[in-house]
Amino acid sequence: RHIRYATRVALERLPVELWQARVLGETTDEALITGAVGLARQADASLQPKLLAALGRIEFNRLSEFQRLELLRAYQLVFIRMGEPDDAARSQLSAKLDPLFPSDSDALDRELSTLLVYLRSPTIIRKLIVLMQQPSRHDFPVTEELLARNKGYGGTIATMLAHFPDQMQMHYAFVLRNVKDGWTLDERKSYFEWFDKARKWSGGASFQGFLRNIDRDAFENATEKERLAIEAFGARTPYQPPPLPKPAGPGRDWTAADVIGLAAKGLKGRNFDRGQKMFAATRCVICHRFAGDGGATGPDLTQLAGRFNLKDLTEAIVEPSKVISDQYRATVVQTAQGEVLTGRIVSEDKESFTLVADPEDPTKTRRLKKSDVDEMQASPISLMPKDLLKPLSQDEVLDLLAYLLSRGNKNDPMFRK
Repeated sequence: RHIRYATRVALERLPVELWQARVLGETTDEALITGAVGLARQADASLQPKLLAALGRIEFNRLSEFQRLELLRAYQLVFIRMGEPDDAARSQLSAKLDPLFPSDSDALDRELSTLLVYLRSPTIIRKLIVLMQQPSRHDFPVTEELLARNKGYGGTIATMLAHFPDQMQMHYAFVLRNVKDGWTLDERKSYFEWFDKARKWSGGASFQGFLRNIDRDAFENATEKERLAIEAFGARTPYQPPPLPKPAGPGRDWTAADVIGLAAKGLKGRNFDRGQKMFAATRCVICHRFAGDGGATGPDLTQLAGRFNLKDLTEAIVEPSKVISDQYRATVVQTAQGEVLTGRIVSEDKESFTLVADPEDPTKTRRLKKSDVDEMQASPISLMPKDLLKPLSQDEVLDLLAYLLSRGNKNDPMFRK
């Protein structure tokens, strides 16, 4: 291996046009894999289709486990260096690798799962969710006899091993966090419920922090409707805000015209920290995520500056029922018993549906049979309350607008003194 490495490094110092054809035409598996690594590092990205075609000639079954690992990592390097393949190449490689996973090797399964997630395999979510419920193979070089030699140290080690993190499950959770599409609601629920088990394991000082980061990334990659359903069904603890601050005021009855008129003079020299504080003081943070923080019952507002201009944003805050997106419109339900409920439908099947009745608490749900419903209609009233700006002073209103339009960037020109 060290000779192959040294040879490849020497080869890469030569003009790539002198040796790329030789690599692409190579018939020896080991030489082709090693040469492909060199081309991935040195060749132009336009060579990727030919390089993938060359690697595609290699029969996986005739390789040793070490060579299989080399091949999978060569594919990964091709994509890291040359970019994402087109849909046809992606689907072709995914179909080739899908039947190989899972294998009888943890090392292979790590690389295969990473690559299949990247290739957006149509089967990888289902397979990994199943594997995350199964204990993986552990081979600890510690016996009961060895632990019994010293009850002090041995007992501590035995306790640690009894709660040792399942490393393969951790890897599968880690790679699955990047999958945005193709989930069923049950798969999403199973994935986030897994964290309750993982948090009981004993790891190093950073272990719980790693779990939180994986959980956060996966939640960010879920759709807004999925986020609400995940929390509504108890698969993930809803956002718990710290004690909300109070605006300094004095407030007033703000109209959209008042706010637009003030903001039109220029959002300059604003106070980022006060804008962030007002996002919490107006209770926006309970329902809306912003810069990775906040509730999930309303839309994520981080990128609203790309969708709303100042006028649209102001009207959405001051007059929330004027324009309601179908995606967030509440439904009014009247049951056969005369009960009237208003909320967002988060899941539905042929016989029943689940309604989130409290926009500030996604765990307050009602499961209703469709046969028990007399009437359902879209609500003309937004779930977002009116008069959110009423307690705020002029500067607090302008700082809040600047904060929302900044996408959470403290260095935005609006905050320069």
